[in-house]
Amino acid sequence: MIKANHTFWGGLFFRYYTAVRLRRHFRFIRFEGDVKDNGLPILMIANHFSWWDGFIQLYTNERFFKRRFFVMMLEQQLKKHPILTYAGAFSIRKNARDVIESLDYALKVLTSNQQLLLLFPQGEIKSLYTSDIRFERGLEYLLGKRMNEIQLVFNVNLIDYFSDNKPGLTVYLKEFPLRDITSLERIEDEFNLFAAACKLKQRE
Repeated sequence: MIKANHTFWGGLFFRYYTAVRLRRHFRFIRFEGDVKDNGLPILMIANHFSWWDGFIQLYTNERFFKRRFFVMMLEQQLKKHPILTYAGAFSIRKNARDVIESLDYALKVLTSNQQLLLLFPQGEIKSLYTSDIRFERGLEYLLGKRMNEIQLVFNVNLIDYFSDNKPGLTVYLKEFPLRDITSLERIEDEFNLFAAACKLKQRE
């Protein structure tokens, strides 16, 4: 697997690059939701609908959590863009024997309260209009194998153009209390309910 390669200059570059690119591309960036930093390792799960995914969450992390950022990417995509390892990207190969190596690496990320791990549990880019997001089994592995408390944060990102040539971006955030819940189906259902509520609020 390809591991994240955090460096001071790499982190500095991507924080600046992300802020500039997002502000140029989006008419506005608005945050909705009340998520507090509980001082625990953070696992953020998000919808995956565009090239901007990852950059949006990196920007969100800098605004709210200021943690060392990690994101799991498909290996074939990371090989095309190896510079993203400096932003915290590491690889996973679906349906391969070494998938466990990547998941165990993710588990190690979640042992430090100075770190945030971003996952796209649907496993691939889907249309923004997808109403029923199905999670793959990697999230279940992480929740079942973790040995310490973590903070689980839901993130849904939605865009609208209306009469402008640049879209506006709304970043919705919600903490989901794990307690003893490790059922993938329960978390999947709760995430879909949250996503539906975000879309309803967006329409209003």
